[in-house]
Amino acid sequence: MARIEIIDDDLELAEDLAVILRNAGHRVDVRDGTEGAVSDLVSARPDLLILDVMFPENPAGGFDLAREIRGTPEIGDLPIILLTSINQEFPMDFSTRDIDPEWMPVQDFAEKPVSAKVLLEKVDRFLRRA
Repeated sequence: MARIEIIDDDLELAEDLAVILRNAGHRVDVRDGTEGAVSDLVSARPDLLILDVMFPENPAGGFDLAREIRGTPEIGDLPIILLTSINQEFPMDFSTRDIDPEWMPVQDFAEKPVSAKVLLEKVDRFLRRA
């Protein structure tokens, strides 16, 4: 059983994802914003983070949080999956090819809405590596 954190301002979606992950045997915590997330992540020490990109207070909040996590020694190696609808909101065509240690320091990228099957495959892949 892994400990997974979901950070997404769409709490309904986040709770739906949490149910899927809990049914797969994981412990899941959900939060709806990035403020204070780093200190909470340091305390909680999750095995995986599922992170939205756009937040009402900061349209690039997920990118900013991912960079802050990478600069925090206690959680700098935390696997992060970006789960976002940014490509539906803006014509930017973000994908896994944009993953970069400086700009988008995450391990994977998935579009909302994500199917349960795809979500579980991605989560299982990163938890096996840990």
